[in-house]
Amino acid sequence: MSTNRRRYRWLASGIAALAASTVLSGCGGSGGSSAPAAAGNASAVHELDPAHPVKLKVINTSGAFNIALARDYGFFAKYGLSVEESQLANGTQVLAALQGGSGEIGYADLYAGINAKAQGFNLKLVANNNTNAKQFPILVQADGPIKTPADLAGKTIALPPVPQHTVNLRGFLKANGVDPNQVKYSIVQAQAAAPQALASNSVDAFFGQWNQAYTNEGQPGAYNFRVLGNPDSSQWSNLKATTAAFWATGEWLENSEHQAVAHAFDKALHASYVWFKTLTPEELQPILLKYQQIDLSKLTGGDPQKVDNLLTNTQPGPFDFDATQSWYELGLQYAPDKIQKGVDLHDLVFPSALQPEPALIQPPANAG
Repeated sequence: MSTNRRRYRWLASGIAALAASTVLSGCGGSGGSSAPAAAGNASAVHELDPAHPVKLKVINTSGAFNIALARDYGFFAKYGLSVEESQLANGTQVLAALQGGSGEIGYADLYAGINAKAQGFNLKLVANNNTNAKQFPILVQADGPIKTPADLAGKTIALPPVPQHTVNLRGFLKANGVDPNQVKYSIVQAQAAAPQALASNSVDAFFGQWNQAYTNEGQPGAYNFRVLGNPDSSQWSNLKATTAAFWATGEWLENSEHQAVAHAFDKALHASYVWFKTLTPEELQPILLKYQQIDLSKLTGGDPQKVDNLLTNTQPGPFDFDATQSWYELGLQYAPDKIQKGVDLHDLVFPSALQPEPALIQPPANAG
């Protein structure tokens, strides 16, 4: 099959999922001469003027609040950006939308970006966003027959379809002394359906989220689940590796003004993460309640480990090639049928993602 046909098939599958979404208008920002050489040197990229903000269309995945937070608390404005956000179901759809011109920068996990690149798309990672979660909960019925990870042999575990979940689940199993090939896997398209599947014995365990664990941990009227084994992901992955990021097309980045936008976006996003990491549970409470409808106090009881588990492991600093290469190789080991090989990360990452961690900036008093 030709490269163009492969590209079309991949793009068409993503575009088909966009039919119900609102198609955004063309690129924002002022024009400029094409100067790709300047992209290799951050000092050669000019800073945007906050007094005359550049409009930027960002496509996020559903449920994420990082863009809204950075916008509402003034970080994008400080770096000269006026951000308009839309959301789609997953990273593959986001990357297809970028290729179709529905946005300028979009969020997707690393494996989705690698797969798109391998299919011939000219994509660039412009801002690294997060690494692996520090801990992943594998949930079982609290009073069920599975007492230890060894009991999972021959059993069925439900997990989402995104490849990184397969990688993490296989990593968890091996780290906890279970042969990943001795376990059956059941793909659940909707994460919210997994608790009912476990409660009805349709599956024996599921790869969950921490809010699902805490809301079903002996709570009145809820399912009674517990976390199985050691969920520490550092047993199998490098926590400096970028597992998801924001992307743009190479064509869009040929414009020197867009290169400046990419650098400003990375700085603003990472500045918001530097600030967010300083917040106390009391300061996080209204933010998580507003953006994710999570009552942090009620859900965690003030337990610092539970608070930490509910927060995304964001990266305010530059992209780490060695650490992320190890994550790529882990994906090829544990999900070779889902992840394409042969992609050079140095060809994938745009210089905006290599900027140093910004200094702490406090948002305006009336922000949010």
